[in-house]
Amino acid sequence: MLMPSFEGIEVEVGHSDRWDRMCVTFRWTGFEELLPEERFHRLSQVIPAEFHEKRLRGFVWAELGPQESIEEYLKLPRSEDVGEREKAICTGLVGARFFESLRDAMEPDPTDRCPGDFSLSVAALSAAGLSAAKIRDAKLVFIRHGAFCDCQVVETVHPLVRQLLVGAA
Repeated sequence: MLMPSFEGIEVEVGHSDRWDRMCVTFRWTGFEELLPEERFHRLSQVIPAEFHEKRLRGFVWAELGPQESIEEYLKLPRSEDVGEREKAICTGLVGARFFESLRDAMEPDPTDRCPGDFSLSVAALSAAGLSAAKIRDAKLVFIRHGAFCDCQVVETVHPLVRQLLVGAA
């Protein structure tokens, strides 16, 4: 079921001594540039809920790049890591006119132009001169608010940023 969306993915299932429970490890080259929550989200969009509930309930999931270790994966940042810095990150996005640039790139209809990932957001952030670390932090803020693609950033995150910054967006 995963091969059409994740060509070359390797899946390993077994008991994990680390967590003392069953673990499913997914290895795929496409995970290398994605944050952990993006990896999980992409997989969960393809694995039917019924299959997940019946066969994977209670499993620890690890979504790894081809050469990535569990230790490296566990050290990757999560959306909860930017909580204390969220307002500063959002202020930077507004100052860089990120939301306007993204909206312009997605005209006339964000849902029609959405690639299903953050590629347009990353392009707009890069064009604004943000560093790789600041781009990562922006993506973590997006994920923190339930966005996993560009149209969700426009439709969900931008209004929340406006509220957070009280009219600054």
